Amino acid sequence: MKIATHQELCCPLCQQAMTLRIAEDNGDEVIAGQLVCSQCGEEYPINKRLPDLIPRTRTEATKLREMDGWVNLWEKKGMYAHPTLEDSFRLPYVGGIWTENARMFDLALDELQLRGGETTLDVGAGQGWASRYFAAHGANAYAIDIVADEWYGLGRAWSIMEYAGVYFEPMLADGERLPFPSGHFDVVFFSAALHHFERPETVLKQMYRVLKPGGRLIAAGEPAISIFVREQDVQAILEEVDEGIIERRPKPHDYRRYLEKAGFTDIQLDSYGTYCGDADEIRKWIKSESQRMVKVVRTRYKPVAWAMPYVMRLLPARVAGRLLIEIFGANLFIRARRP
Repeated sequence: MKIATHQELCCPLCQQAMTLRIAEDNGDEVIAGQLVCSQCGEEYPINKRLPDLIPRTRTEATKLREMDGWVNLWEKKGMYAHPTLEDSFRLPYVGGIWTENARMFDLALDELQLRGGETTLDVGAGQGWASRYFAAHGANAYAIDIVADEWYGLGRAWSIMEYAGVYFEPMLADGERLPFPSGHFDVVFFSAALHHFERPETVLKQMYRVLKPGGRLIAAGEPAISIFVREQDVQAILEEVDEGIIERRPKPHDYRRYLEKAGFTDIQLDSYGTYCGDADEIRKWIKSESQRMVKVVRTRYKPVAWAMPYVMRLLPARVAGRLLIEIFGANLFIRARRP
């Protein structure tokens, strides 16, 4: 962490300023030390340049278990290999399960049109790959996550920064208790991360708080389920849940409701297809999605799914596509603005 950065932080518990105690530094960078709240006295350690701003209260027990859950899951699935710097540097453009993330990230970059000088917050940042791109576009970028792992968590961030020749600020922090003052950011970004919070409505209120007036929120690749499907049924088959990882599956209207309650306006929910596809492509997507839903929904809803493409012909393609998202769910590209 840069020494000057502590002036831009506040205690995640009481939102008051913090004092920096340096045990080891490297010029303008803190290697080890503490951040101490000037009001409540809570102490937050800095180890290996990484500040840990996650409060260790009993109410955070679920969050603490999830920190280990990600690494446990990767080991269990045989995915915990040591990636090369080239592998980390190529994220999210590595194919496989990252294909959809990469497509959505391209949409986000196109939507944001970063010109340099913006202050960005990357929530659930993983290794910090998105912040690397934001920094390369000239942004003052912050990356937060709860996983410090040196290969797949924020412990990897410095290697990525050195390889890319950019700088951003990685820190361990919880999206439900942000260590930033109000009105600090121009952009808040999630890549398939918002659904990993138990209380997304609380998270979005925090994002609203730290955004400047006119600031933008983008959540790319957020899964939303059909109105015909129960969230608990989906959660029951997700192996991540067994490892203590939070896996929410809201419906599209739930995301919209969370954003509205937080105060956001200009809310838009799209799939990749409805955002950038032409009318013919959207019509094809409506047909294929309806056929898929006929196979998976409960019997009493099958006629609705079967009839959907025919009903949707009465509407403009993009309107029909967005309506189908509300009914059947999708992998969402969400945009909203703080007024």
